[in-house]
Amino acid sequence: MLRLAAGVLLAVLVAIPLAVLPAAPVTWLAMPALGVGGAGVLVLSVPMVTTGASLALIAYASALVIAGPAVDPVAAIAVGATLVLLLALVHFAGRVQGAALGPAVIAAQVRHWLMIVALGVATAAGLTAGGVVLGPTLRDATLPVVVVAAALGALMTTAGVIALVTARKDPSAPNGR
Repeated sequence: MLRLAAGVLLAVLVAIPLAVLPAAPVTWLAMPALGVGGAGVLVLSVPMVTTGASLALIAYASALVIAGPAVDPVAAIAVGATLVLLLALVHFAGRVQGAALGPAVIAAQVRHWLMIVALGVATAAGLTAGGVVLGPTLRDATLPVVVVAAALGALMTTAGVIALVTARKDPSAPNGR
């Protein structure tokens, strides 16, 4: 059942770039994304699914660059939410493979994932609103200013991830933190 759900999420993730632009360059990226990601779903391999999802994300970016559609934050948020759910689902399925899970366990896990997605959607909506407000002021900004702002954001994100990964863990705590 978990493989089926992951396969559906992968198919949706691959279909989105093709819906934006069903052209050869996008298809050349989307089909390997489906193949590699599908193989990853079958064997419950997070690295393979991540590779397939990355190819689908590159196909989506290529479709947006080539087609040049109007800005659609809802579609972008849907792609991000699908990507997060796909990777979380495959990771969970790989960890519990062969185990008998009760409905309460699966329901709790789904609630946990939906809370993460809801937080991500709320953050994306807040950033979109901030972008709408700041857009007119940055429209006249020079490219180096925009690049520096983006680089600072990437630096802060990287520092946060490094801090989470290198945080000391307390082995006596129930969850290992």
